Amino acid sequence: MATLSDPEILNLINSEVTGSSGYLDSEISIQREKAMEYFYGEPFGNEEDGRSQVVITDVQDTLMWMMPSLMRVFTAGDKVVKFLPVGPEDEEVASQATKYVNHVFYKQNDGFMILYNFFLDALMLKTGIVKHYWEEVEDTSTEEYENLTQGEFELLEQNDELELQQHTERTLTEQILDPQTQEAVNVEIPVHDAVFVRTTPGGKVTVENVPPEEFLINKGAKTLEDARFVCHRSYKSRSDLKMMGFDAKEVDNLPSYSGAADNITTNPVFMARHGYDGTDISPEEARGPAEELVEIFESFIRCDIYDDGVSTLRKITHGGDIILDNEPVSEVPFSVICPIPIPHKFFGLSVAETIEDVQLIRSTLTRNLLDNMYLANNGRFQVVEGQVNIDDLLTSRPGGIVRTRSPNALSPIQTPALQDYSFKMLEYWDTIKAGRTGVNPSTQGLPADVLKSHVTAGAITGALTNAQGRLELIARIFADTGVRSMFKAIYNLVQRYESNDKIIRVDNAYVEIDPASWREDLDVDIEVGLGYGDQDIRMNNLSSYAALIEKVAQQTQGLVTSENIYSLMREIAEEMGIKNVDKFITAPPPPDQQEPSIQEQAAQAQSQAMLMTAQASMKEAEASMQEAQVKVARVQLERIEIEQTLALKQEELKLKGIELGYEMSSGERVKASG
Repeated sequence: MATLSDPEILNLINSEVTGSSGYLDSEISIQREKAMEYFYGEPFGNEEDGRSQVVITDVQDTLMWMMPSLMRVFTAGDKVVKFLPVGPEDEEVASQATKYVNHVFYKQNDGFMILYNFFLDALMLKTGIVKHYWEEVEDTSTEEYENLTQGEFELLEQNDELELQQHTERTLTEQILDPQTQEAVNVEIPVHDAVFVRTTPGGKVTVENVPPEEFLINKGAKTLEDARFVCHRSYKSRSDLKMMGFDAKEVDNLPSYSGAADNITTNPVFMARHGYDGTDISPEEARGPAEELVEIFESFIRCDIYDDGVSTLRKITHGGDIILDNEPVSEVPFSVICPIPIPHKFFGLSVAETIEDVQLIRSTLTRNLLDNMYLANNGRFQVVEGQVNIDDLLTSRPGGIVRTRSPNALSPIQTPALQDYSFKMLEYWDTIKAGRTGVNPSTQGLPADVLKSHVTAGAITGALTNAQGRLELIARIFADTGVRSMFKAIYNLVQRYESNDKIIRVDNAYVEIDPASWREDLDVDIEVGLGYGDQDIRMNNLSSYAALIEKVAQQTQGLVTSENIYSLMREIAEEMGIKNVDKFITAPPPPDQQEPSIQEQAAQAQSQAMLMTAQASMKEAEASMQEAQVKVARVQLERIEIEQTLALKQEELKLKGIELGYEMSSGERVKASG
């Protein structure tokens, strides 16, 4: 079975890069460039000298009005994501995942700014892109040692985590006692001074924003999942590449940044972002070979690499004509959001695109209004030639005079006032903008709890206008697409790579986390958008529910447990902003340690009484049995005594018989001798 060679792989990738970059740079990048220029308030190119050139920044104002509402929806609470268990067996996993994934996002990464850039890129440039991956990180520290013995020095040298940086061998003079003469003598002892660098391997989940101009995707793609080709092109220094683990010799052979026409720095979006203020957008000159920039393509491509008729997803990293890495992967490490998706297309619309014409029209109206006011304040005059002092006329100042030769030599040209008409048109286009975006000066806001499942349709309707409904929709789209995908990816990375137990600090308490115990298939639901909204409404709802629970607990035995009451009290306390809840309320003991109810206590008492009665009866029976056993023993003892007495008497009779026999035989012997 043949395998594609490196040149064949490079040809395939370069073909995809050319096709996707050509499509993006010719169509999408032009639209993004225009949106960014409108965001910065750049001139339209139709300005005239001597006329107003003001630009109304509707695009920037609208996006920056939307951002606080969107950020509040996702970050007003202490958790961006909450993992919900599917079954009772998932309770602990869901709790750990919620705590640790938020910890990874907020503490190990700059979560707030990641979301900010994520959302603003999408609102302005069609797509917000986030990259998430496991990064091998080595922790290095310097250790200095003095007066090491030879054995100690050799032992440190053998440690794989230590690298010798400096070493000095010298002799140390010490006085010791001569065992023979018992006199102090000087002895020179060899010692070592050394500096070691300790390198401890490790890793972490890294989440970072990707500038849209650095992201490539094949033209026909509808989603990330079905994309044939996805690529992240960027600039890396040679030092960075070596730190990432790539072969040093191959990195040194990579071509340096050349400033070619197809480089990122010539992309319209890049130029618009970095060059709007006139700054130099070319990369800084490297301070040395290690800092030289190299254009790197990290491609995720579906191809039949083994020529067996089956396409698989590969991650191929290359620069120039050198492949640095080629490995199979299961998914692309990106999450993408778009505020206005178009069905069956990867690229939708940005909010900026929907109001670019509004900015142009409102700027034109404002320019005309200002020009009209200028003309009204400094109007034109018709003069009779030769009858008016032109210098006086051109010197316009309060209280100034214009010398004329005749009374009718000078008359003003009336300028029609446009104020009323212009202001009405400006208000009209404000309404158009609000209808398209959901934002205007009077309705700047979106309740932070609009994504919570418990908020009723009536409550949302009462809180939101029709215009705000558009903003709610954008928040919902963000939550269910890229934000959900990002946190699911973080969960998978943690579960896949972090096998050791961890202890993290959450709400001023230390919590033990065991990612190895998490389910690989993510058997949990994800609830995104945990902002708290109006606390008064939530507190009233919780208080009403607490009163209801109290009534139910009084009327129905066993329906409300101490665990239920504790959970409710904890929820109310957290809603009030009390973080250290356990300081004020104590969790009930486990069910096997809880005090029984009155009925249970009565039943236990009855059972205990019955048990005691039974035990007393058993003791009486045991006593009677013991008495009977004593009587039987006495009878047996008496029987043994009788038997022993009889046996003794029998022995005595035998002995008497023997004696009589002996006496008779002795008499017979006497008679015989006589």
